[in-house]
Amino acid sequence: MSFEGYIKKELLYSQIFILIGVIAGIIGFVFQYQKELMSGLTIGFLCTGIGQILVYRYAMKKPELKKNIELQNEERNLFINTKAGYSAFWVSYWYIFIAVILNKAVRISLVQFLVVTLFFMPIIYFLFVFIYHKKF
Repeated sequence: MSFEGYIKKELLYSQIFILIGVIAGIIGFVFQYQKELMSGLTIGFLCTGIGQILVYRYAMKKPELKKNIELQNEERNLFINTKAGYSAFWVSYWYIFIAVILNKAVRISLVQFLVVTLFFMPIIYFLFVFIYHKKF
């Protein structure tokens, strides 16, 4: 995929994120449906979409960033990221499976478990990315 095509695709994804954030905001604040959940979704999707738009518009103006994006999309890095995602998925799957089995023995609230899981999953993914970059 060309640099310009990649940027256009990412900008489209950013606009979709912003749209989802706006829709969640309308559902939560106008219709008063699941206000806490919808406000979290609104903040998450809007910030991600706006941040991506700013980064990729900046990348279009700076030719030295073109090389970074091309390296990010080269075959070796795609292979490593896919393999790391696969491995991290199964580690996370077994982590959640064991947590379900042990839920009577370990007394933590659902919110505490979800917060730990939110940190656990990306740490595992990036750990596998690091390991596979060294290995391959």
